[in-house]
Amino acid sequence: MNIRKLTVLFFSIGFIMIISGGFSSFLINLREDHQEVLRRMEDVSAIFESFSTNTTAFEEYRDVLYTDVLENIYYDTMYETNPKVKEKIGEYEGIVNTLKEDTRKLDNLCGKVYYPKSDVNNMCVNYKSIYEQVVNYYVSDIMMYNSNIDKYNEYQKTVQSELLVDEYKTNYHYIDYNGDKVFDGKEE
Repeated sequence: MNIRKLTVLFFSIGFIMIISGGFSSFLINLREDHQEVLRRMEDVSAIFESFSTNTTAFEEYRDVLYTDVLENIYYDTMYETNPKVKEKIGEYEGIVNTLKEDTRKLDNLCGKVYYPKSDVNNMCVNYKSIYEQVVNYYVSDIMMYNSNIDKYNEYQKTVQSELLVDEYKTNYHYIDYNGDKVFDGKEE
């Protein structure tokens, strides 16, 4: 009988240890998951802060580009000023590229995740619409500039001049990044 009681006792102790080990593992994993969620929320906040700063830089640069460069383009100086204008537009595209990188990072962090803090969830919802507007405004600006180039080149051909100018080439196109079937920022 003693062996039977010892066997039952050892099995009972083993069973209790397995259950308590599983429960401890569950608690440890829960704590680690909670810490990971907190870290991801901090990452979303930090990247969105950078995204917001870069969006402001885009808006400010766009204003300056219009007032100082694009509004001062004339046919009689276009051939000479075009390299400088393209340089400015290249800097403008650099800001869009930076926003694209921030957007990729936010895509990875936000995905199909719901965070416990509403402000973080708002960041995850809003960045797509903002990025869509930025890209679509940028594409509209490039199309407007290239339209002016086309008109200039047509004029130059009518006066049989060889002072033609190349359009600005970009890989950006109008996007519907947030998938709402509306192109935010696209100027009609």
